[in-house]
Amino acid sequence: MKLDDLVADLCRFLLARDAASPFILGISGGQGAGKTTLCQALVKALQKQGKTALTVSLDDFYLPKAARQHLAETVHPLCATRGVPGTHDVGLLTQVLRALKTLSADTSLRLPRFSKSHDDTLPDDDGTLVSTCPDFILLEGWCVGSRAECIKPSPQNGWEETHDPHAVWKKWSQASARAYQPVWDMCQATLLLRQNNFEEVIDSRWHQEKGNAHESGVWQFADRGEVAAFCAHYESWTLGIWDDLTARADFAFRRNADYEYFPLRAMSNS
Repeated sequence: MKLDDLVADLCRFLLARDAASPFILGISGGQGAGKTTLCQALVKALQKQGKTALTVSLDDFYLPKAARQHLAETVHPLCATRGVPGTHDVGLLTQVLRALKTLSADTSLRLPRFSKSHDDTLPDDDGTLVSTCPDFILLEGWCVGSRAECIKPSPQNGWEETHDPHAVWKKWSQASARAYQPVWDMCQATLLLRQNNFEEVIDSRWHQEKGNAHESGVWQFADRGEVAAFCAHYESWTLGIWDDLTARADFAFRRNADYEYFPLRAMSNS
């Protein structure tokens, strides 16, 4: 199906929900899977139905560079690289989602923002100001819905054997993932978008890097090889999440290069 068809199906599903606002839909998928494109289209479609929707990106809750450097010095050097569970401010994310549920006419909330090009949080004033409680929240991120069981507490590929042979970093990330579960439990439904293989994730992240650099004027990675090294940090997590959520999410889709979506299971409207 095309994007418009997917959005129409999701709109029908969301509009049929009999739940107190806001209804939180978790959208999971690796870099370049189409999360941002889907969220933008879904927000517009819901607006046409007289509803309000807000996209909250997990990426904006990465720990600041200084905090990750501290983890690198006290846990494992790989902790300096953002990505895996353990490198997000889960407490702040929980606080923001709870605050959004209780927004009233005389309150407002400013969402945090993270710059991938600068690999650090941006000043508070750069965040989006939200002044009304939305009908729907689209919580999107590459590891939304991840569980500790998605990975093994041991190296799963050559890169991990080289950089984390004793799985110190990996076990730390696996243990950290448990703190995310209360956030995932706030999602009334979960959707997975995935590519065909991890090489497509790397390609998509390199394409994303070029777009980020064009917008910010700052290059974090010089070439695809550097992007591949960065992506290696979360390869095991990505593949494990794909396996887990393909069976467990309310909706699961594979997306091809032409932005066509193929259900990995029959869609449910229940």
